[in-house]
Amino acid sequence: MLEPKHTHNHIHKVTYPFGEVYFFENYVIGNVHEGEVVERKNAMQILGDLKAYYKDNTYVFISNRTFHHSVDITVYELVDPKKLVGIAIVSNRAQEADRAVKEQSQYSGSFGLFNNMDSAIAWARTFTMVA
Repeated sequence: MLEPKHTHNHIHKVTYPFGEVYFFENYVIGNVHEGEVVERKNAMQILGDLKAYYKDNTYVFISNRTFHHSVDITVYELVDPKKLVGIAIVSNRAQEADRAVKEQSQYSGSFGLFNNMDSAIAWARTFTMVA
């Protein structure tokens, strides 16, 4: 579950029918609802909002994988790793680790798997300081 302490200081929030994205200075937290499928059209919508918000700045995407949902692996073809410089997957479920390995092979930027949101946020903040 995404705790209020992780989202209370967000700068901007976009709500979609399939989930929501919380914007911070140099990272976002994406939360997809239970049972949803992240398809190309969903990814294009999210990436368009990220591009509009961050413009030429770099950022990290933290994917909160508390709930079971599916990701069309081809969505990674849409990502510009020069802007979206890192992806963090947060889950303590074994099947998410297996899926993250497959997703990582499709993305050329930095990629991390974390079992808690605090660690992912710390990684995102550190990464963007040196990026």
